[in-house]
Amino acid sequence: MADADLFLFDSRELAIDFPYVAEQVAEVKQIAGAKWDRRNKLWRFPMSAVTEVRDFAAAHGYTISNEVLLFNPPKHKNDGSSVTLGIDGYIHMAFGYDRVKIESVKQIPGVTWDDKTMAWRAPLTSVEEALRWAEIFGIPVHPEVQVEGESVKAQLGALLDASRATDAELEVAGLQAELFPYQKAGINYAVAAERCFIADEMGLGKTLQGIAALEILHAYPAVVVCPPNLVLNWESEYSRFLPHRTTAVVANRKEFPTDYEVVIVGYSNTNTWVRELSRHNGYIFDESHYAKTKTSQRTKACKKIAKSSPEAPVFMLTGTPITNRPMEYAAQLDIIGQIDKFGGEWGFYRRYCGAFKDKWGQWHLEGHSNLDELNDKLRSTCYIRRTKDEVMKELPPVLHDPVVVDGTVAAMKEYKKAEADIVQYLVDRAKAIARELGEPVGSAAVRARFRAESNQHLVKLSILRRLAAKAKMPHVEEWITQRVEEGRKVVVAAHHRDIVDEIANRHGGLKIQGGMSVEAVEAAKRRFQDEPVEEAPVIVLSIQAAKTGHTLTAAQDILFVEQPWTPADVDQTYSRLHRIGQQGSVTATYMLASNTVDQDIYDLIEAKRAVVDLATEGELGELELASPAASLVENLLNQNIVA
Repeated sequence: MADADLFLFDSRELAIDFPYVAEQVAEVKQIAGAKWDRRNKLWRFPMSAVTEVRDFAAAHGYTISNEVLLFNPPKHKNDGSSVTLGIDGYIHMAFGYDRVKIESVKQIPGVTWDDKTMAWRAPLTSVEEALRWAEIFGIPVHPEVQVEGESVKAQLGALLDASRATDAELEVAGLQAELFPYQKAGINYAVAAERCFIADEMGLGKTLQGIAALEILHAYPAVVVCPPNLVLNWESEYSRFLPHRTTAVVANRKEFPTDYEVVIVGYSNTNTWVRELSRHNGYIFDESHYAKTKTSQRTKACKKIAKSSPEAPVFMLTGTPITNRPMEYAAQLDIIGQIDKFGGEWGFYRRYCGAFKDKWGQWHLEGHSNLDELNDKLRSTCYIRRTKDEVMKELPPVLHDPVVVDGTVAAMKEYKKAEADIVQYLVDRAKAIARELGEPVGSAAVRARFRAESNQHLVKLSILRRLAAKAKMPHVEEWITQRVEEGRKVVVAAHHRDIVDEIANRHGGLKIQGGMSVEAVEAAKRRFQDEPVEEAPVIVLSIQAAKTGHTLTAAQDILFVEQPWTPADVDQTYSRLHRIGQQGSVTATYMLASNTVDQDIYDLIEAKRAVVDLATEGELGELELASPAASLVENLLNQNIVA
């Protein structure tokens, strides 16, 4: 990465690259602010640690860049600088202009500049980092910060430990269910945090944990907000787990119920009933990623509702808190009143989304940064997540089986013609952008503009997805028939309505798709779950309509005829089978038409998992910024454009 072993990294930090030696690694870890950069495979340090890092490098014979050799840190002196606890509940760090101190203070999670007090502010959740910063620079710390800091650190540490717990002792009076050990631990965390995510992997019983947590807190009357197709399911779950609690469903936009302990409403109706849903004593937002977009009406309504009762517990239930990028956390954190602990909305974007403004003045929030820190900070404040591998070891893992097939000759001819038309459209659009900007068509500026508008072209890509599905229908029929003849029930997942209808009509008519009534959906599920394979062998899912809130454990095989655009949607869909109650191993088969977008989408989704996994579970991988859909558009252009 550099000619020297010790060098300036991104003009704001020091970095040293050296071979692994256990003794040297242990020595480096003692330097204040040291952190391992897993992506770049080097150690990074704040500028304030230049003397210690330089001494380390010199002692072990590592080369040092001239920039680092010539840099002299300022001498510490009592110049009126201070670290105090403000009346706003934030840590205030005041000091005169000093480039090193400024670059160093910016590394504190959640820190922002306050024009009114002329000081840097950090949330109390970052007290440990703030105190370390003050110690490095010899800045006096008010005793109140120390006292409050110790209390906060203890709370954060307890929640961090609790967020990874898989067992606990707990009794919930009146609950008609046998809780798994990890569910007891999740309930304990939710009760302690009060406003948090219950983000266990799909199929681990988040509904039961949310219900039990509200019951322990006796947070009635309560509101449950969920996808419209799940309102009856929530009513049924309450009736099953807490039959003594009275529930009511908001069935329309004309009449609001008056007599209930728990009111259940779909996201689509929240904006209509904001006033009526406000000022309750407890809230559950099921599949909370439905409220991940801050500009949407449903998100704005959910925020108003939750903030109307600032003392009420609020639980965000979702197995996929983000589907593409860390910025999706921000709106949900705002709903539960936790965004300030991350430096506010824009503090969050800058710290964890790699926010930057391009030369046209457009902000970009699609990136990611400091994801290890983000995961720890979430867990220590408002986030619990366990995976099936951690807590349901008796549940066999999902087997993933991509199968490449040849499309029919006639269908592939139609596909190739459509592909050529779409590619020409993309090339023409790139050339139009080039003319508008006065840049060569293959320039970075043109590519950046094209990338920014790539989501506008998804309708055209959807044409290719549909034609690819049509091309492999004989293979789909063969796959389904073979398993049904073996006495196995199967779930089939697709995107386009005509594909869903065609498959369902050939195999008994059971399906879940948009436009069906809740009653019809529940009836289809019951038939598939309860009737023998001879009567109900197949159910076909529209991925967007059926990816959440349904249990289809009667099957162990799921076939993806079409794939969604995000890994979260893939996981949500096969988790209809792979969940509590499943007795066998689940196989997810991805049927990919050869020489079509199918293979590109599959590869891009697998690459995209890395960012999502890191932000939700703290796991590392090769990081990819763009969404699979956007990447596919860009790839099609790159393969056909002439620079």
